[in-house]
Amino acid sequence: MVPLAGGMVAIIVSMTFHAKFDAPSFAVVGKASTVPEADCVWRIILMFVALPVALTYYWRLKMPETARYNALVVKDAKQATTDMSKVLQVETQAELERLEPEANVNSFGLCTQEFAHRHGIHLFVTCSTWFFLDIAICSQNLF
Repeated sequence: MVPLAGGMVAIIVSMTFHAKFDAPSFAVVGKASTVPEADCVWRIILMFVALPVALTYYWRLKMPETARYNALVVKDAKQATTDMSKVLQVETQAELERLEPEANVNSFGLCTQEFAHRHGIHLFVTCSTWFFLDIAICSQNLF
């Protein structure tokens, strides 16, 4: 739907500029057949196409987080309970004892020795696989 609408906008804007600024044929005058105002066509089309993207981004920023995210990541049981009661349309109570962090939870950071000890080999193998794949794809494109 979006590519179809983008194409329609491009055709309408192009037809409008062609009707307003009639240019001679390319066969007659060559490069001089492009009017200076034609430079604005792609900018106007880009503005029309960027509008739905900007609105989607704005609306996504205004959307509330899910109850699961609030409960497990933010650890805000009250907000999670409020969100779930809105969705389910029932009264719910927060169960704070279930949201307490467990003793076995990974509490180490990304750039720590514990992280490297636990996940270093997996990270290295994954990165090297992507690296060799990039070499294969880029060399194929170069040749």
